[in-house]
Amino acid sequence: MFQIGFLEIVFVLVVGLFIVGPSRLPTVIKFLVKIYKKIQKQVSEFKNDLEAEIGTEEIKKDVFNEMRMEELDLSGDKNKSD
Repeated sequence: MFQIGFLEIVFVLVVGLFIVGPSRLPTVIKFLVKIYKKIQKQVSEFKNDLEAEIGTEEIKKDVFNEMRMEELDLSGDKNKSD
């Protein structure tokens, strides 16, 4: 979801260490990870519900079939010209 590098993680941990303190930092990190996972789960459920409602599987199949038909038409045209 987010592209966070090693330096960004280290920077956030150092800032968190100064703001929260070393004794409470593990508790705060666990809390933030728990909240992140809940949000990620809600977003995933919303995405799945939305995809099911608008019928993305059917759209994907239609697009795939159209692309395949175009490929067959192009390959047929090449064979005729050869």
